Amino acid sequence: MKKWISSKHLLVRFAGLYLMGLIIFTAAWFLSFYLFSEGVMRDTSLASKLAGSDISADAGREMIRIFVVNLLMGSFIIGFNYSFRINNLPLGYLIPPIWFLLYGLILGSNSFTFAMDERIGPSLAVLQRSGLYELAAYTLMAVSTYNISRFEIKALFKTNPEKIHNPVRFNTQQYLGLAVAVLILFASNFREALMLINQ
Repeated sequence: MKKWISSKHLLVRFAGLYLMGLIIFTAAWFLSFYLFSEGVMRDTSLASKLAGSDISADAGREMIRIFVVNLLMGSFIIGFNYSFRINNLPLGYLIPPIWFLLYGLILGSNSFTFAMDERIGPSLAVLQRSGLYELAAYTLMAVSTYNISRFEIKALFKTNPEKIHNPVRFNTQQYLGLAVAVLILFASNFREALMLINQ
């Protein structure tokens, strides 16, 4: 798996990290659907705290609010990538798998701020929701900024951080990856806003 997520090709890195996330998400969804009580994880995520519990009456305004919150969340990934890489992997790579885990736990236990009428068990019905698309955007942000770290720990718990002196060089793939990530995030947030307004 490390070979995939550290590949020179952006799409290979994306496929590797997203596949890892989907495996984590599916396991967490099964676990929470069958073992967790409903609503047990409500308002435990940073995104839900930032978004608040009020829904705007206007879909456009609601979409902008959600989009701004999600852009802020995406900036954490880029900021973590900028700080360190460990064993040649940027620190921001840790964030999408953790969010896949949380999304699976929240979905399975119906712990959304605005709960669904009933829990949905593990099925393809999840593709009708915006979560996996948002996570695809976050994953794409992570793999598009994989080479921006300023410090490196070559062996965890064995070596001290060293400053990376090579200048950051973005290629066309990376710029395109970031642009597509923002577009995916925008579209999924618009869908989410419509779902919230219409429920």
